[in-house]
Amino acid sequence: MKNHVKLYDLTGKLDLRDERAISEALYRTGVYSQTHTFPIASLQFELTSHCNMFCKHCYNNSGIKNVAPDAMTPEKWIIFSKYLVAHGGIYECLLSGGEPLLLGKNLFKIMDILHNDGTCFTLITNGYLITEEVAKKLKKYNYHRFQVSIDGANAEYHDLFRQKRGSWENAVNAALAIVRNEIPLKIAHCVTPYNIHDIDDMCDLAYSLGASAITVGELCLSGRVGQNQDLLLSDNQRNILGQKVLENAYKYQGRMRVKTSNRVRFGLEQHQKRPNSGAIIRPNGDIKIDGMAPFVIGNVITDDFAEVWTRKLDSSWKHPKVKEYIASFSDDDRNYTFINYAENDIYI
Repeated sequence: MKNHVKLYDLTGKLDLRDERAISEALYRTGVYSQTHTFPIASLQFELTSHCNMFCKHCYNNSGIKNVAPDAMTPEKWIIFSKYLVAHGGIYECLLSGGEPLLLGKNLFKIMDILHNDGTCFTLITNGYLITEEVAKKLKKYNYHRFQVSIDGANAEYHDLFRQKRGSWENAVNAALAIVRNEIPLKIAHCVTPYNIHDIDDMCDLAYSLGASAITVGELCLSGRVGQNQDLLLSDNQRNILGQKVLENAYKYQGRMRVKTSNRVRFGLEQHQKRPNSGAIIRPNGDIKIDGMAPFVIGNVITDDFAEVWTRKLDSSWKHPKVKEYIASFSDDDRNYTFINYAENDIYI
């Protein structure tokens, strides 16, 4: 039915961990063009709203309805994945939650459908459910990155922050299992006023675990951070973070990539320039234009995804409410007028 170029064919010998090189390669193919829908550069699947932790900083407020089933059941994710393949496929699928490993065997069923079509993955996990056996099953797929979150250089802070005893030990063991199975490991580390002086130790830990990259970033004002604003950095603390990232980037140059996360407003402005570069499918089926923006343009359960993508995605970024939202970010890169994932999404 289709004949599109697979990501690994397109990029040839490029390192799939090199985000800039992959983006440039996709750009050269015209995949970000507004004149066609498929293949799609990137889609994020928020596979579930359920989580086995209740982290103080959760940007999308996962885990608050763990007893209620998601509208997007595993079976519906499988159907949607087959739909995407039949229509032309996607180059990268970002798998997140909640905690995506809670889907168990169904996670691999979803990944298999896309993998067999040439899709590359980014998987984001807290690591709690990754055993050696699970890591061996995950080895077969092509990854842009495999991200394990570790928010403390020791168990005491991490377990308190993620409100789950044993979560640090499991995350560390998960990272080791991922590396043993030759999967490219990236560590995501959230910096708050309470662990800002541990950045050096955290980078040392990431390197000792075999990570190829670590993102050391401050929290955005989104989700549960709205209730825990003491976790946000001051201007002075942000300067300390920036300096520490520079120092460790130099220290580990050529061995492990050390970077900070992009500013939220900058990310939205970049996405605004390339509307077709991606979107998010939420656990209720909603099609959200960006994880850092509260705007929904349709639902994959009730609407035809390709039609919504073609008809609404590009124009949605020109919508007055979207422009107003982006313009409302203050100099400290926070939107105090509307806290994403804490307030109801806006349908446009």
